[in-house]
Amino acid sequence: MARSIARFATVLLPACAALALAGCAKRHHITVESNICWFAVIDRQSDAVINDCGSKNYRVAGDIHCISITGLADTGFVRVRVDEGPWATATARGTAETCR
Repeated sequence: MARSIARFATVLLPACAALALAGCAKRHHITVESNICWFAVIDRQSDAVINDCGSKNYRVAGDIHCISITGLADTGFVRVRVDEGPWATATARGTAETCR
């Protein structure tokens, strides 16, 4: 078992290094906590919109600077963060935005 793990690591590490040199996109983790439905916009781009309800986790490839999330109900809350950064929170139909 240890031998196969060592062999896997020997193959994987050079492959990861080669991919890093080739300019692979960074992956970001977006965490949403909410008790209502909401929509989120990434970097203020109308083609980067997420519509969902409740709490969710997303992995996004590429560079992210800001994400805003807007609640779609008259009561409740939404909050969002990127890569374990600070939370941005809004209530009801408010909008919260966090930037890296």
